[in-house]
Formats: sequence, C-alpha cells, structure tokens
Amino acid sequence: MRLLRVELSRFFSRRAVAMLLLAAALLTALVAGTTIWGTRPVDAAEQARAEARVQAITSSPEYKRDLANCQESPEDLFGPGADAADCRRLLAPSTADVVGRVPLALADEVDDSGIAVIVIVTVLMIVAGTTFAGADWASGSMSNQMLFEPRRQRVWWAKAGAALVGTGVAAAVLIAAFWVALYLVADARGIGTGAAVQTDIRWMVARGVSLAALAGFGGYALTMLLRHTVGTLAVLFVYAAGGEALISLLPVERSGQYSPAENVFAWIRDGGRVFDSSIDCPVSSAGCDQTFQLTLLHGGAYLAVLVLLVTVVSAVLFQRRDIP
Repeated sequence: MRLLRVELSRFFSRRAVAMLLLAAALLTALVAGTTIWGTRPVDAAEQARAEARVQAITSSPEYKRDLANCQESPEDLFGPGADAADCRRLLAPSTADVVGRVPLALADEVDDSGIAVIVIVTVLMIVAGTTFAGADWASGSMSNQMLFEPRRQRVWWAKAGAALVGTGVAAAVLIAAFWVALYLVADARGIGTGAAVQTDIRWMVARGVSLAALAGFGGYALTMLLRHTVGTLAVLFVYAAGGEALISLLPVERSGQYSPAENVFAWIRDGGRVFDSSIDCPVSSAGCDQTFQLTLLHGGAYLAVLVLLVTVVSAVLFQRRDIP
C-alpha cells in the first residue's frame, strides 16, 4: 500500500497528467454548458418572433399552394388513411420548429451528450495512463526506482494500480459532475426526471467510469511494454483506424463484432444494433435486416480480453528485460 500511495502521488504530480485532467474537465464543462444553453427555455421575445414567423409562413402563397395540393390527395404524401386534416396538422410549422430548441430531457442526453462526455474522458485517460508510464522511461528514472524496490512485479503493479485508480477517480468525478449539473438545471427549470431514467444514468456513469479506468490502465500497460509514449499512441491510432478498415474487409459475416469502436459503444450504450454490410441479403428479399445485436457482455468481454493480453505480455517482459 505504501508503494501504491507513492505512485498515486507521482501520478497526480506529473505536469502532463495534470494538464490532461484539466483538459478533460474543461471539455466536460464545455459539453455540459453547450447542452444547457442549447435547451434553454424560450423567453417572451423569442416566442413572439416565432409566432410572427409561423404566421408569415402560413400566410405565404407557397404554403397555401402546398396545403391545397396536399388536401387534394393527402394519401400521396402521408400514406394510406391520411385525410385533409392531417395536411394542415403536419405541414403547418410550430413555434418549436421555428425556435429550433427542445426542453432539456435527461433521457435524450443519455444517447447524446452523455456518450460524448464518456468518449472524451476515456480518450484523455488513455493518454494520461500512457504519459504516466512513458515519463519514467523517457527520464531514465525507472532504473533508479528499482534500486529502492528491486522486486519488479511489485513496482509494475503499484504503478498499474496508480494508473487505474487515478484515471478512475478522475473519470468518476468528471462524469458524475456532468450528470449532476444537468439534473440540477433540469430540476431548476421544473423538468422532472423519472426513476427509470435516473437508474439508466447511474448505470451509464458506472460503465463510463469503468471504461475510462480500464483505458488508463491499458494505456499504462502498453507503454510499459513499448517503453515509449509516442510509440504507444501511434500503435493505438493504427489499431483504432487501421483496424476498423481491415475488419470491414474480413470475408466473414458480422465482422463488425470485432470492431474496437462498435464494442466500445456496445459497452457504453448497454448493447445496440450494428449495421454490417457483410450480412447477405438476397435480391428478392424484402425488408432484409443488415443489422445484428451487439450485447453489453460481448463489448465488455472484447475490451477485457484486449487489456488482459497486453497486461500479461507487459508484466512478463518487464520482469525479464533489462532496464536501462
């Protein structure tokens, strides 16, 4: 535990790590602020302008012509069963359409800004874990540290614990703060949030924090293997970008289940449907579905196996290789 505390202190004292945590905080605040501003209530002046705009549109010759054409054959536009009343109801713009804003709804943000925050924090936690490990190799201080603690596995795992805990705590604070801010704003605006939505958000926060912590740990483990920060980031970029391209070319059905990005989003979203052009659809088949369900369990297992493989190789080679 003493060694873990030392490594945690070293983690948070790294200037580069501190800058990354600050960047994560600022970007999270930016997403929250943009969401809050973009869903602000409509004031009296905006409402009056919107009503005037709606009146101008519905009084225009173009709108009246379109409405008359629709009322002559409403089923051509809106399908079987449509009548003339549907034309006026569906063609006429509302003040909400003109204003272009909708009230803040946390249920909608779960699949929107909530995902964006988790992705932003996760990416920066990967870089933080990578930077934490890479600094010791770049400065040559790793060999000096081994003089005080010659048991290599203890050193490796203490540093790993610091990367895991450090990035996990940072992610927990940022992601939770984002949702608390949105909840307080919604409550101040008189917008209720149901118990089911709150439960979904709690689970999403838990998945986001675990993903960010695992990403920070994985970045650390890969850097301890490659011993170079830039090299690690290059490998991650090639795997993320090149891997997606190669996987899309695999001559197997449902190749999307091996996609890093799809598995990450399956974990964040608690599963989801994935479009895959490799799913064969006969020409004569009507309504063929070229999507498949990628589950939370699959996404979690995929990510866990990747990190486990890197961890085992990194820890074993750290024990056996020379330390400059």
